[in-house]
Amino acid sequence: MAQVDVFSLAAAVTALLLAVALLVAYAINRRLRAFVWWAGSFVLLSLWLATATLRLGAPVAWVFWVSWGSLFAAACLVAYGLHREGATRVSPFGRILACGALFVVIASALTLLHARPHYWFLIGPIPTLIFMAWSAVLVYRAGAWGYGLTLIAGVATITMLSLIHPGGLARALAPDRPFSALRGGFDGASDPGHAIALNPPPPPMRGVLDFAPPPGPHPPVEQPLTVTLITVVALLALAIALVLRDMLTELDRMRERSTTDAMTGLLNRVTFEETAAALLREPSASPACMILFDIDHFKRINDTAGHAAGDRVIARLGLLLREMTALRHPAGRVGGEEFAVILGSSDLAAARLFADTIRTGLSASDFGEEIGWGVTVSAGIALHRPGENLHALMARADAALYAAKNSGRDQVVTQDIVDLHPRHSAPANLAASLDLGRSAAV
Repeated sequence: MAQVDVFSLAAAVTALLLAVALLVAYAINRRLRAFVWWAGSFVLLSLWLATATLRLGAPVAWVFWVSWGSLFAAACLVAYGLHREGATRVSPFGRILACGALFVVIASALTLLHARPHYWFLIGPIPTLIFMAWSAVLVYRAGAWGYGLTLIAGVATITMLSLIHPGGLARALAPDRPFSALRGGFDGASDPGHAIALNPPPPPMRGVLDFAPPPGPHPPVEQPLTVTLITVVALLALAIALVLRDMLTELDRMRERSTTDAMTGLLNRVTFEETAAALLREPSASPACMILFDIDHFKRINDTAGHAAGDRVIARLGLLLREMTALRHPAGRVGGEEFAVILGSSDLAAARLFADTIRTGLSASDFGEEIGWGVTVSAGIALHRPGENLHALMARADAALYAAKNSGRDQVVTQDIVDLHPRHSAPANLAASLDLGRSAAV
């Protein structure tokens, strides 16, 4: 008559529910491809939990093969999912073959020696533990610390389970207690119509790690509740860690797509304006300068060299701005070929030096034979005035940019020059406009 630990069965059902949760998450977002492999690992874990403490009318070796083979296969699927997710650069197949061969050798030896179940608990997990520890080292080397901690937690849990549980099994399956005397079994000399009572309290013996179950009658194959709860918590922690990690990663990607320009990696206009306005409200950022850049003759580049060449120019200018700002100053793409940077704690001289560095860097860039002339950029700078809002500051920087365009392009003009030479400034209605998309008209 088969026996199964009710707590292990509950843990197996929990693992199946977690597998379903991972599959649902994959159905919602097909980019989480590793979730399919991890769902398969939880299915195998449920098989291991359901069969690890399963007892039939007589010891059956294939049950142990299926049980501990399922645990090893689950670890293999976790490692393959980590590889598909990019958490490791090394393929797991070499580890799978090496540790799989070790499992076959150990399982074959235990089968030939007719080893009792507690020996399977002690030795059966060894290939899986080696494989998981090996994988954890590779994950740590790749910098995926969250996954590495999860693997180490799994190693610790399986080790604890394999060391604690055999103590109870060893006492229950002592030589003077044949398997037929287990709960649900029948003694050959007794009436098969009457089940033998529960085993009396075991003699004072010590199991591995000096663990002993509570005194009194107990099913000989039933895991201690504490160990099972640790296993369930470890399963939940594994699932939650993996799911939360990928969900947070995907949320970060969504946030990045919604706040940055895909071609340049800079902030988009909306995010730039929000960030710049917040910076202007900080007293520590004063003085601050707004710089607007506009690629010269960009329409000509697109018309003669093609949009692909124009995209390369935009990407190059974006790279220069990212390298120069180094995340210290907000920089964004605010129009087709127009860019903006706000420099906190910077005066006009520092802002002009920054803009000239960008200007000379772009003019020195090589864009291939498609563009038969040197690509240049013009810039306009305005110093923030006390109490001035962002739109007014951008309007004055835009007026300086228009003056740079009007004065021959490929130069940097500051707002103070425009104030001294009004003839260079744009018409009032254009200077007040916040629409920086003037590529077709310039």
